[in-house]
Amino acid sequence: MGKSAQRKHKAKELAAKKKRLLPDDYFGSESFGVARFGRFVVMKNQLPSEQFQEMQTNLADQFPIVKRGIDEIITKIIELASSLPPLQILQRAYWEMAARQVNIASESDADSEDVISFRMIDYLQSIIASAEPTYKIDEISEEIWNELRVLVKSLFIKLTLEYDICKTAYNKRNDPSFDLDYEQYCHEAEQIWVNVRGTRYAVYDVQAVHDFLKPHDEILLDLFGCSVEKLIDNLAKIHYSLTHGIGKLMEDINNLRKTTMQKASERSHDEPEANAHEFIARIIKENGLQDLKDSIIGRLSGMDLFELEKITDLPSTLLDELSWEPGQNTEFLQGEDRGWPLRIWPVFIRPFLKVNGKHYCFDLYNLFDHIYRVIERLVISKKPEYRETWNVKQKKISEELAVNLFQRLLPGSTVHKSVYYRLYVGDKHSKDWCETDALLTYEDHLFIIEVRAGAFTHASPATDFPSYIASLKNLLFKPAEQGKRFLEYLESEDQVSLYDEKHNQVGNLSKQGFRHITLCAISLDPFTELAAQIQHLKNIGIDVGQHPVWSISIDNLREYADVFDNPLVFLHFVEERMRAFQSEAIKVNDELDNLGLYLKHNMYTKYATEILQESDGHTHLGWYGYRSDVDKFFANKLIEPDREYPLKQNMPQHLNTVIDYLAKNTVPNRSEVAITLLNCADEARDKIWSQIDLVLARQSKTGKPLALSTYGEAKVTVFCWQKGMLDRNHEFAQNHTQESMMVAEDARRLLLELEYDESNHLCGVHGGFITLEGLSTEQINKLRDKADMLRQSRIKKALESSGKIGRNESCPCGSGKKYKYCCLNIFSTNK
Repeated sequence: MGKSAQRKHKAKELAAKKKRLLPDDYFGSESFGVARFGRFVVMKNQLPSEQFQEMQTNLADQFPIVKRGIDEIITKIIELASSLPPLQILQRAYWEMAARQVNIASESDADSEDVISFRMIDYLQSIIASAEPTYKIDEISEEIWNELRVLVKSLFIKLTLEYDICKTAYNKRNDPSFDLDYEQYCHEAEQIWVNVRGTRYAVYDVQAVHDFLKPHDEILLDLFGCSVEKLIDNLAKIHYSLTHGIGKLMEDINNLRKTTMQKASERSHDEPEANAHEFIARIIKENGLQDLKDSIIGRLSGMDLFELEKITDLPSTLLDELSWEPGQNTEFLQGEDRGWPLRIWPVFIRPFLKVNGKHYCFDLYNLFDHIYRVIERLVISKKPEYRETWNVKQKKISEELAVNLFQRLLPGSTVHKSVYYRLYVGDKHSKDWCETDALLTYEDHLFIIEVRAGAFTHASPATDFPSYIASLKNLLFKPAEQGKRFLEYLESEDQVSLYDEKHNQVGNLSKQGFRHITLCAISLDPFTELAAQIQHLKNIGIDVGQHPVWSISIDNLREYADVFDNPLVFLHFVEERMRAFQSEAIKVNDELDNLGLYLKHNMYTKYATEILQESDGHTHLGWYGYRSDVDKFFANKLIEPDREYPLKQNMPQHLNTVIDYLAKNTVPNRSEVAITLLNCADEARDKIWSQIDLVLARQSKTGKPLALSTYGEAKVTVFCWQKGMLDRNHEFAQNHTQESMMVAEDARRLLLELEYDESNHLCGVHGGFITLEGLSTEQINKLRDKADMLRQSRIKKALESSGKIGRNESCPCGSGKKYKYCCLNIFSTNK
């Protein structure tokens, strides 16, 4: 290696050290180390190999003991819960949960006690539905309640931590076919099964169920005498009671108190010696407040928040089908692992509880997580011949919803539904007719949309993980394959033909017309925890290939449609989301974690890759708290649906104004222009957009145009034209941009020309990508001379401003190189 090359190599090493990311916090022990970079957490095993193997042996030995311990805890829970009044258990559990949720808008704010408060409702309701009641105890004392709560907490902590760790070690030692990847995903699926509730944001619960049930009005009327609209209206009443009921109760208490005190004050002079209790009772009765008082007592002390006969007018026949009586379920507590949360919970099958002839609902999340599939299974059990009709209607509404939501996100887009085409499939020697559910085009983007309406498996991953994998293949892999099949067809010719279901040609399509193509595998059932990791599932037999696939649920699309109000920003997010598919650094637990990362870091795959490189790859990567703002956004929409709560990426105001202008006006190349601007890192963004006001003010004084440029990854030059004073001169702007390209040795650069009116309000945006292709040798030589002059003027201006340019500073000429490797050796002005 020569001296010059050695110097360059050394310089790169120094630069790498200078750029090294340092964690905000670090904790380490002999066993493991944890580092935090912002909200990103890196965990690393640090045990020596021998100690690690010893630990694994001990864990494997503990597995049978841990299992027996779980069985013993469940037996105690069954004995205690079955001896207590069931409605008292669930009423107290609900009020305790509600009290803990008052100040929690995001799941990242919840601690283990908050999580257990939910299990005190859904798990205990499952026990009540399965255990033969003894009712030995009439009232639940504080001591008994605490005992029950400690048991439930112990069960779920033991199951979440000890059980899975010991089971993995045990299986690794005893199963010859042990596969760590398989074990890991099985573990994740089990944890989701046991702990995750609320598969969509509550603000969408009623609408989502309505959308999918509305095609089945006739069959519901026939079987239960209940229309879809009536069912949905009553589900909305239950939803309101369990989400807003306590707030309305507090409001009514306050109103009763205020009105009663006001009326009592007006009468107190007339009856100074009256008995206070009798006096207030008379005031309430005389002013028509008795019903309100009775209602308050019923909701505060009684069961009126939960009793469905008081909340709804649903037919008793339907309520009976959706309810368990205490001890009615005969499966949950039978056989091996009886009562284990890893089995199918009775509340997943029937969400309500029937006690003494009345029906109750205490659990919002399990009700709306499962009610659509519960109704489906109920209808088919009553009328098996309706299965095909249900499937056809389900497929149709799923495809319609997916396309409609995309059109909300991308208004003005062009859609082709149920597109047919001919392609060689497999080893066949003749072409087959194939179908793709929909094609959507917007600007230079093509979305290949495949929708899967089938149900995700109802089985528990602990008892039938192969069915979990089969469901993933059906709902993720198959639509991905169908999408890739159309992409293969699109790439087979310069222009391909599109046909309808009768095989009549309805259009043509050319791949050359699209800068970005997105394959979308859309599911009805929201299983986003696993779908968000689709690119990492190849080790368990689900390999969707190298081309990015966006696996997403209809619920996610509904959420995105309320977040993104600018179609160009949405396109930018989609492109970044697809880069995340190809990144080993991105493994999130939910689709909306990608949204949180995007809002925080913009080009979040680049950020994650830098951190992964710093961790040397020997880590478990975790993203925590990034969905916090997203959770709060949707929580606020539930509380005050008519109030605006913007959820946007933080960006300079002038950039935001330009992106909005592009979205609202027909500007050539607007998609690529907007995405190029949004791709700029924070430093490049600030360099341009923080200077706009200064440039406008200075140009107003000098009458001369000033260019703003960024170099390196972001290759953008901006001119600000001011109508009536400094009108647009495209030729001047283009020449200057080409000169800058010669300096920086750019092959392609965005020239953005902004027009402002007399009040400096943006009134025009022109964007184009400039190259040097097609220029003659004479033109290139002229540009090179002008580029040298531009380089010298920039160096001179930098020297006049600072007096000296540091050798390791970025060269002021705009080349993107360090000064010592650029103009220091070309000009002697710094001697």
